[in-house]
Amino acid sequence: MCRIDAPFGNITFNEKQDPTERFLQVCDEYCTDVYFRELFIKYFQNNWQCTFGHPDRIEEILKKTNQANSIPEKCLVLLVDSKIKLSFLFDHYDQSGRKPSSPLFDFLVEVKNTYFSSSPFTLYQGGMKKIAPNYFQFLCWLYGEDYCYSKAFFDDPAINELNGQKRSQFYWDFFESISRKFLMLNEYHRAKELRYIISLTDYIGPQTKEAQSIFCGLKFIKAWIKFESQRPKNSYRLYDIFYGYHSHWEDLQNLARDAVTGSSDITEQLKQWLDDFRYDCIKLSLINTDLTKASKDEIEVWVQEIEGYLDHVYFGFSFDKNKHDEYESFMKTNFNELCGELSHVQISKWIEWSIQDDFTKLLEPKNNLCKQLSACHSKWSTTEYFELWKTIFLEQLEALDIKSQLSILSCRPPYNEGDYFDSFQRWIERFSLLIQADNFPKQLIPTWTSIALDNGSREQALPYVDKSIGILRGELSNTTLISDEVKSCHTHLKSLLCAIDKINPQKGLRHRLMLQRFSTAPYSDEKLLMYSGALYKGHFYDWYSPLNNLAREWFCDLQRNDTEKRQMFDENFENKFYTEFACDLSEFFLTRLRLRKGEKANDDKYDSSQAIEQSSIWRQGYLKALAELGFDLKGKVHRTVNFTKKYDPDESVRSIASECYKAVRRHAKKSPSTQEIKRSIVAAEWWLLMCQRHDLGLEVKHEEALKTRRNLMRHP
Repeated sequence: MCRIDAPFGNITFNEKQDPTERFLQVCDEYCTDVYFRELFIKYFQNNWQCTFGHPDRIEEILKKTNQANSIPEKCLVLLVDSKIKLSFLFDHYDQSGRKPSSPLFDFLVEVKNTYFSSSPFTLYQGGMKKIAPNYFQFLCWLYGEDYCYSKAFFDDPAINELNGQKRSQFYWDFFESISRKFLMLNEYHRAKELRYIISLTDYIGPQTKEAQSIFCGLKFIKAWIKFESQRPKNSYRLYDIFYGYHSHWEDLQNLARDAVTGSSDITEQLKQWLDDFRYDCIKLSLINTDLTKASKDEIEVWVQEIEGYLDHVYFGFSFDKNKHDEYESFMKTNFNELCGELSHVQISKWIEWSIQDDFTKLLEPKNNLCKQLSACHSKWSTTEYFELWKTIFLEQLEALDIKSQLSILSCRPPYNEGDYFDSFQRWIERFSLLIQADNFPKQLIPTWTSIALDNGSREQALPYVDKSIGILRGELSNTTLISDEVKSCHTHLKSLLCAIDKINPQKGLRHRLMLQRFSTAPYSDEKLLMYSGALYKGHFYDWYSPLNNLAREWFCDLQRNDTEKRQMFDENFENKFYTEFACDLSEFFLTRLRLRKGEKANDDKYDSSQAIEQSSIWRQGYLKALAELGFDLKGKVHRTVNFTKKYDPDESVRSIASECYKAVRRHAKKSPSTQEIKRSIVAAEWWLLMCQRHDLGLEVKHEEALKTRRNLMRHP
């Protein structure tokens, strides 16, 4: 059978008489948690009578604490159970501003420091809201009047668990608590208090309680934006802070009305002040945003906001009263001031995003040929930031493929090279070195050369001109090219042919004839009218002009460069020029009729594949052209034509070769006039245009074509 005193265990049946011993006796009997017991004894052992009054009261409180699971919860049970005394202590602080000396308050401070130092809101929600009427007053009492402006306040885990809208509502409610004295005023007096704040020049702080309250409220908004901007960017939007559902900002803006202020001047002044405050907040948000782990989209939003802020600042400049150079100085000063408040990471991300965005736009397939880097890069052309910009720009440039690098370097440099020659490898030098790369694609050589001819690298480009034209000829023979690719080829040809005409006109002429030979589009219509053909119907052959026109242009250039010939017209000089031009044409036609190197006729014939010109149509055309020109070139023409007459595999070619042979021999000893030579050039080209259409399988209206020939021959 069990002992009847077993349920009492080691409990002393007699009540201790000594107050301290009696307190410890109650703790031993009713306090089950060792750590809470130590904390409880530490603060109430020597003053329990004035705090709790009677041992029964202690027993009651300890029984309640035993139902809580953790020490913080036990502490909250004790504090809430003592709310009457704590409320008295709070009221004393609220009225006098002094914190009382009390064991219960000291215990509260210990609990706050030990368990709720990082989350005052948890302590407040845990029971302190029954003591302090609002969270702002509670913080001032227990954490200090400036705690609500600190990072710790905004990092409270309990508040951070709220979603964006609820957290915004919480902060605006907090603003309302801070600014209560101001918000309780009517509109007229609120506007008056704001005007008072605006008017303070030697600022030492608002003097009225109402002005002080809104001053603290606005200070809180700035702290809110500063620390909120350091959170992940998807957790808030600055616009929602100012114009969200619970915002008081629009209430403040509504004070800027003539009906409230009584003066349009004061209204404008108040509007400007509020607008400046909002942009100060925007700036505060921007300079405190952490971009270390920000995504590309987040950085883009940040850059757009910071450039929008600068636009607002620049907009405040008066153009009527200041000169352009003063405006430039104004922009530079404000830009440098803003950058001075940004971190190295922020400036680097700003530069990097700007460069990447510019590259993306420049490299878009639909971008036109007039590409140019954005003017935004020029703002980094300062002593402070140029080296950083240069480093990031080169990193981004070298990450591109060769084609993309060429597109970027074909633009003008986004800075004044004269100012930064010593600190940055010259733009043109870097462009010039690009073609020397081992992996530089062959098909890009014409593009590089065309650009180099225009950007100051002419000497480096000249050795590549001849090769570039040959590459483009091969490109244009490809029937799968799209319109933009064809246009690009012909755009390059225009500058390349112009360059080679100055280096070696004979090569320029030869290239034009080869381009005509292998063109996949005709140069003339069915009437053999060149001007109504492909040249002016979207095929971009603006580099090509009729051979007679080309000869005339070259002759005029020659006259311009020769002072003596400019003074007087020399018919012999002109005749000599046109004779040489016609002979150059004959030389080209002649080379096209010969056999390829190492080839010989077999059994009194050769195969078309052995000839340089493998098309029998074009061989006929070249023979007709030679016959029209009539120059024998010291016997070279009649010997080659005679060989063609005997051994060409095509009967039509042999027949025309026979006619050509007779014509050349007949004209060999003649000295044609300049006008006759011009006519022969027109006639020779007419045959080439006909061959081109026949070779492409296109219709020729021979009667109309003959009229065309006769019209051209009248006025060569």
